[in-house]
Amino acid sequence: MRSLIGVVVVAVAAAMVQPASGEDRHGDGYRGKSIALYAGQPPGGGIDSEMRLVAQFYGKSIPGRPNIVPRNMPGAGGLILGNHLYNVARPDGLTLGMPGRSGFVLAPIISAADTKYDLRKFTWIGSSASSNFVLWMRRQSKIRSFDDLKNAKREIIIAGSGSTTSNSIIPEVLAKYEGVPIKVVRGYPGIADAVLAVERGEADGVMCQRASLRPDMLTSGAVVPILQFDDVQPGVPLMLDLVTNPREKALLQLLSAPQKLGLAVVAPPGLPAELTSILRKAYLEMVATSEYRDEATKRGFDVGTPNDGEAVTDYVTNTLSKFPAETIAEYRTYVERR
Repeated sequence: MRSLIGVVVVAVAAAMVQPASGEDRHGDGYRGKSIALYAGQPPGGGIDSEMRLVAQFYGKSIPGRPNIVPRNMPGAGGLILGNHLYNVARPDGLTLGMPGRSGFVLAPIISAADTKYDLRKFTWIGSSASSNFVLWMRRQSKIRSFDDLKNAKREIIIAGSGSTTSNSIIPEVLAKYEGVPIKVVRGYPGIADAVLAVERGEADGVMCQRASLRPDMLTSGAVVPILQFDDVQPGVPLMLDLVTNPREKALLQLLSAPQKLGLAVVAPPGLPAELTSILRKAYLEMVATSEYRDEATKRGFDVGTPNDGEAVTDYVTNTLSKFPAETIAEYRTYVERR
């Protein structure tokens, strides 16, 4: 998948072989050290899986080859980890995080009460390729298309997680504007739990990226994709092509912004420039290797074109902050819904 931020990043490993003298010094400092890399979701979901993928390969590209230790700090759709990185973790290059997408990214836009960070002040290291958000329906639900969903004669249960997350709110937006008989059950600890609810028959569907599903669920046809944000799944209609109400479309564009951003690696504010440069270059080197890309593809991640730290910083500063006030206000009403 191409980069939806609009910046094409080409990681040329040959240009990174010989670090600058300052990078040598910090590289020696990383030798024998460990970097804690946190996921903002519980083990088992797509965010946790992608964090562990990065943890597996990232240290090989950092001068000094530090050990990357995968950890989890779940809660509130990534807000707990975001607050920790912003207010507690030291900017020493030894604590990094992958808090998540929608909850972490969108909460500060509406000034959610539990948010204690400013997205613009984080040190953005880089992000994976933009991810596709898909509405998957359990095969036994007999929902095979958006028309089936709209014409359903019963309440369709969609499993959701946090109150700020797109997987909870997007189906509710469709229910409001498109009249689909959807009921979202919020409160699952993470997307892995929401997917498990679909497997158990507690819910009819879930909105998530492909990598959040086990491969056997896809190969067996246990779930069926009926809507998507980006043109990735052949034959699956694009959500924004099906909606016509301008308010609905603007709200869905806001909710899809974190998916376009991709899953970012984030460091605390105030990370020294030399360390920032080292970690950003190492990230781009890592995602350019065939070893990383082959494993990512094997696990179902969209490898596409990643986004460098400067591009992510620009996107957060100049795009996320420019959504209309009325769209943000409407998004807030969904977040505050209990």
